[in-house]
Order: sequence, then structure tokens, then C-alpha cells
Amino acid sequence: MMENKLLMLLSTGRYLTLNEIVKLLHKTSKEIEPQLMALVQDKQVYRRHFAGRDYFRIVQPQPVESQLGTLANQYLDHRPAARKLGAARTCYRHLAGKAGVMLFDQLIAQKMIAMTKPSTYRLTDKGRSALTEFLGHPVQQGNVQTCIDFSERRVHLAGKLGNDILTKLVADHKVALAEKRMVQILQPLSFQFKEAQYVN
Repeated sequence: MMENKLLMLLSTGRYLTLNEIVKLLHKTSKEIEPQLMALVQDKQVYRRHFAGRDYFRIVQPQPVESQLGTLANQYLDHRPAARKLGAARTCYRHLAGKAGVMLFDQLIAQKMIAMTKPSTYRLTDKGRSALTEFLGHPVQQGNVQTCIDFSERRVHLAGKLGNDILTKLVADHKVALAEKRMVQILQPLSFQFKEAQYVN
């Protein structure tokens, strides 16, 4: 019964901490942790250690939200810090917030990034070609670094590639850096990357 509740709470695919899960289910850590770890062991829930904390998300997000999934979304979306910084901001030197998550989702949808296992991603040949064209310099990397976005609780692009893309967006006057890590969106961001066409 508790395992079903945990799966429903995590059904949207967004990351929650153990303390947040405990709070939302009105239980104690002792009641929750064994069942949560059993789901991790059973590979139904993925645990990722990031920025000094353990985060949990369901391996297979559900297309229809459950009542507990809706509760989790409402909790995450109404946190004051998330509402203030959630649209677009920097995380280290890359794009975060809804804009950063949208960028990552577009790269996945366009098959430029592929997931190799939960929260492990690689750049595809198509992605390497398209981003080389977009950035104007060779992109050689294979593995793709990600962060757990603190407001969206989904992943966004990190590392050198994330930094380079944000630098390019600023140079192209698509976005502007503002105070307190805020990013101003100057033009609609569609993130439609054009793959380079090579002529033999």
C-alpha cells in the first residue's frame, strides 16, 4: 500500500527529497525509507545524489497524474523560491529554470541527446553535428552533464556544453543576464537546432 502511494507521489517524474516525501505523505522517515529503498532496489524508483542530497524520481513517469502526483506538483510549484526564480536563471554558468528544462527537453525530442540509463545521457552524432553548427566550433564530447533543476526538479543541461549554449544565447541577444542570477528572455526560445549539412 505504501509503495503504491510512493509511486503515485513520484508519478510525474519530478525529483523529491526524502524529507519532502515524508512531509507530503504525513509519515515518518522510518515508515517511508524502507519501502522507498525497496522501490529503488526493484528499479521502479531512481535515486540520484546531487549537491549533497539524495533525490528520488520514478523511472517510468505516468502520462496521467494521480491525486498524489498533483499534490507533489502543487508543492513544488508553490515554493516561494521556485516562483521567484523558476522562469529562467543561471545555475553556475548555464541556463536553468523552465527555460533550461525546455532546452534539455528539446534536445531529447530532436534526438540530439539520448538517455543511456536514468540520469545518464550522451550526445548523439546528430546532436554533435547540430551543436557544432550552432556554436560555431567543434563539439567533441560524448557524455552530457546535467543538474537537477532546483525549481523544476527535472534535469537541465550543465557542464561546458551548457555554458557554451548560454554564452551563445547571450551573444545572439536571445537572452540577457540580470542581477541575482536572473535571466531575461529577449526573444522566444524554440531551440530548433539545425543540423550541419556536409557537401562531399
